[in-house]
Amino acid sequence: MRVTRRVSAPIGALVAGAAALTPIVFNSPAQAAPTHLVNSRTAQAPDTSVGEASALAGKEKGIHSRAGVKKCGKGETVWLGVKAIGKTRVSWRPTGGKLVSRKWPHDISGLSMRTIPTWHKKAKWKVTSIYGVGKKPKRMTKAYAYCSKNGWPVGPGQGKVNAKKSGIKRCPAGKTVMIEDTGIGYMEHKFKSLKPGSTVRMHRFGSSQGVLITTRLTPTEMRSVKWVINARKIKNVEGKIATRSNKGYKLSCISKY
Repeated sequence: MRVTRRVSAPIGALVAGAAALTPIVFNSPAQAAPTHLVNSRTAQAPDTSVGEASALAGKEKGIHSRAGVKKCGKGETVWLGVKAIGKTRVSWRPTGGKLVSRKWPHDISGLSMRTIPTWHKKAKWKVTSIYGVGKKPKRMTKAYAYCSKNGWPVGPGQGKVNAKKSGIKRCPAGKTVMIEDTGIGYMEHKFKSLKPGSTVRMHRFGSSQGVLITTRLTPTEMRSVKWVINARKIKNVEGKIATRSNKGYKLSCISKY
């Protein structure tokens, strides 16, 4: 298929309750999986006693929040990279635009990496740890912004497309489309608006195989999209749209802000 490419709030609100990210190829080359998709502002945090010590094992020191402003050049947009356990609040506000602020899921048993696209060339961002013991839990080890065309920092995709799913997803007013997949190989999400001549957006996740299967999430920030999920071949592994708990891929409508 040929594909052609979050209520207003003052900046102070962004600094008070927002959060952000960096090119997270998600710990392993693949993005680490949440146990389930979490919509904005509605989900409950898991038990704070789970894995507190093991999550931040080693030399990495936990942090509560990070914030900044990032501006990108031609053809690139701002992405957030976050390494954390449990959940973080990820927020950004583009120049002249509205604040986007959502709870973002990570692994609850150990540190995992997330790459989160804003799809804007310039944005003020913040990432805050919201899971753990105390009013200011320190369950992150990294949170940063970077510029990218597709989110993946190490070159083009690997091998041919072995498995592919595609379609059109429409959401009601106040909702936007979230793309979710569980796959094997070098995974990528592509989508565009249903308007003629729209730009194709792409989110690449790197490779995953065997027990490294994870759930990958792409917020499109659009109400209606034409979408594609590709699983590319990597060394000794055929790309697959794999299944886990009888779920290989999912298109969801999530709260806009």
